[in-house]
Amino acid sequence: MKMIKFALLGTAAIAAVSVSARADSLSDLKAQIEALNARVATIETAPAVPAGFSLMTVGTAPAIVIPGEVNDRRANEDYAATATQIGIMPTADAPASTVIQWSGFVRAALVYDYVQVPGGNQDNINVKARGQIKVTGKTDTAVGEVGAAMTLRASWESNDLNRGSVAVTSPGAWGYWKMTPELTLGGGMDGSLAGNGYGYDGACNCYYTDNANAGYGHDGDPAQMRLSYASGPLSAAIALEDEHNTVANNAGALGVAGEIKFSGDTISGELSGGYWGTDGAVARPEAAYVVDAGMKFALGDMANISMSGGVGSGHAKNDDFWKANILGSVNLSSAAHAEIGFNHVTNEGANNDQNSVLAGVYYDPVSQLTIGLEGEYIMNEGANNDTMSADLVTVFRF
Repeated sequence: MKMIKFALLGTAAIAAVSVSARADSLSDLKAQIEALNARVATIETAPAVPAGFSLMTVGTAPAIVIPGEVNDRRANEDYAATATQIGIMPTADAPASTVIQWSGFVRAALVYDYVQVPGGNQDNINVKARGQIKVTGKTDTAVGEVGAAMTLRASWESNDLNRGSVAVTSPGAWGYWKMTPELTLGGGMDGSLAGNGYGYDGACNCYYTDNANAGYGHDGDPAQMRLSYASGPLSAAIALEDEHNTVANNAGALGVAGEIKFSGDTISGELSGGYWGTDGAVARPEAAYVVDAGMKFALGDMANISMSGGVGSGHAKNDDFWKANILGSVNLSSAAHAEIGFNHVTNEGANNDQNSVLAGVYYDPVSQLTIGLEGEYIMNEGANNDTMSADLVTVFRF
């Protein structure tokens, strides 16, 4: 009898444990279903990804470096270090991934200009402003990377002759096909390959200075087609340039320009040049050319010295010239640096040689902000029209 009693008690205990276990399992299952429903609801409210793509990301990334593009100036606001980026990753059967970036800035400055003229001097104080946005995109395709960049700029100047007016321009538009890791075909509107990226004109910050005749004797940024090569520290490029895109009523000044560059940690250099034909107009009766060379010496993290020089001739008669200039830059701290430069141009056949000096101090606490104080004095020998400018500039980037 006792054995039967013990058996019944054991059976009852096992049944009770089983019921309890089933209850726990049901509770766990219910919690899992609720979690799954919440996850489905979250997925349904998430933004839709374009058809054929599996992931879209938005964030900050290093700015796209367009192969073969002229972007020598280290600190110019046109070349942002970072940009906002949209990345779209494809599924297995979709086309290659695409990256789109945009960046921009707003710049404002208090600018003082002085001009020495016969019969009296003129000076002005203006507040000048500029806004710019640049959009760049690239795609990996079956034949290599293909991309394009477009820049839009608006400038304002508040003075008595131009009160409240705004000029909207596009300082550059460029497309490219990276045919191989070293060879790139590009085209659009960009700086001429004849422009040198060193010295007074090529390496300074120069937001509202660099008004001296230190350039390469060529007008503006021409429309062009370019073939460029880069491998390690060496690069070279050649371009067919159309000068009539930069000069009013100039209908036929086609030319060719090229450069060879070496970029090292301590020493960098460049040899560049260009030739542009005449359009037959009275104002441009001759072809123009320039040959330019530049070099930079980096003194560790403390300072660098950049210099350039060249010879050339413009489109007018008797306007051969030679030039030489130098720019020194010193890091005052991790967020501030100062620069000073000197430039000389001798114009053969005309008594209007020019000497100029510029200086600037710039504070960059973060990459999105620059505050600078800069000035330039230009002395024109043989003419009573020396000029001077000074400004306090602020640049705000995104």
